[in-house]
Amino acid sequence: MALGLTLTLAVVKLPNFAHAELITVGAYVALVVSLGLSSSPLVVLAAASAGGALVAWLAHRVVYRPLARQRTSTYTLILASFATGLILRYILFLLADRYALFDKRIAVLQTIWVQTPWLTLTNIFFWVVPTSIVLVILLSLLLRYTPLGREMRALADNLNLAKVIGVPVDRVHDLTWLLAGGLAGVAGALWGIQTFVNPLVGWLAILSVFAAVVLGGMTSFPGAILGAYVVGFAENTLMQLLNTWAGLDFGFKPVIPFAIIILVLLIRPQGLRPIS
Repeated sequence: MALGLTLTLAVVKLPNFAHAELITVGAYVALVVSLGLSSSPLVVLAAASAGGALVAWLAHRVVYRPLARQRTSTYTLILASFATGLILRYILFLLADRYALFDKRIAVLQTIWVQTPWLTLTNIFFWVVPTSIVLVILLSLLLRYTPLGREMRALADNLNLAKVIGVPVDRVHDLTWLLAGGLAGVAGALWGIQTFVNPLVGWLAILSVFAAVVLGGMTSFPGAILGAYVVGFAENTLMQLLNTWAGLDFGFKPVIPFAIIILVLLIRPQGLRPIS
């Protein structure tokens, strides 16, 4: 979930709060495809990626690009992302209510690959973890070795200089939003495969996603993945320990990502990245 948000932060310089709804769109596209077309994980993930990419690109063209051309501030764009996310969320609520798609599980084939007296792992586990690693590797290769990656890095470093040397800003931004939306869609599908899908799936996860991105260093893809695992460990294992030892209710779980964000910004603003 953190990869797409990291991409928009690095290239577009926008902390996109509508990223939550892109995750939800991906989950719902995966759900509909799995129920009506194919239960193959590859087909489901591809459809979710396409759905998330399309919605992200439309949001960019309809909302963010017109505002950016008016030279609006980053604060205005952040508010616009909140508004865009809210609109998308309630569209999803309407559609889910109309077609009875609340709290459904994505119907993909599940088989047990590893089973011991202490642990059972299905093919779903081996879809989630390797997919995340492969996406990080592919993104890193794209940014480092392709013309598009060099253009993205140029925009991330200095927008005005990139314009002067002829970087096609509009095209790069279009492709950045397509990539970010596609990554969000895949994340939503992977999340929905493991749990139930509803219109709040992305919104309930977005705080943890931001915590992972901040912890990972804002613009680092490997850092975002490592940050996600650290935040996930803190939210689950640490919360379980606090519940067992201190009797703290699990309702306090959302406090953990807030605490991570504040502590990282206060103590180590660059996150897990080494100081250059």
